[in-house]
Amino acid sequence: MGLEGLADFIPCLRTLNLNLVSKMDYQADLNNQRLIWASVASLAASLSHFTVESFISSMARQRSSPLASWNDEETAALIQFLHTNHAEAGDNGNFKKRTYNAAAEHISGLLTSGPPKTGESVKNKWTSYVSV
Repeated sequence: MGLEGLADFIPCLRTLNLNLVSKMDYQADLNNQRLIWASVASLAASLSHFTVESFISSMARQRSSPLASWNDEETAALIQFLHTNHAEAGDNGNFKKRTYNAAAEHISGLLTSGPPKTGESVKNKWTSYVSV
C-alpha cells in the first residue's frame, strides 16, 4: 500500500474513531442515566419511609389523649338516651353526629373520673356496646 492508499485509509479511520467515541459517549450516557435513576429510586424509598414514620408518629400523638372512663350510671344513661332517640338512628342503627353530641351533653353531669365525654367517645362506646 503506497501513500496514496494511506490517504484513502485515514478518512476511514477518522469515521471509525468517531463511531467508537460516539458509542463510548452513548455507553457513558447510559451509565449516567442508570446512576441517576438508581439515585432517584433510593431517594423515593427514603422519602416514603420518612413519610410513613411521620404519619405513624402523628397518629401516636393524636392518640395520646386520655381515654374516656365510663361508670355504670353513664353507660345506663347513654343507653336510655339513645333508646329514647332511636328514631334518629339510620337503617344501620348508627346515629348522626349531633345525636352523639347531644348524648355526651346529656350524660355530662354523671362524670366521676376521666376527661369529659365527647360525641366521638359516645359513638365509640355505643358501637362497642352494640357489637357485644
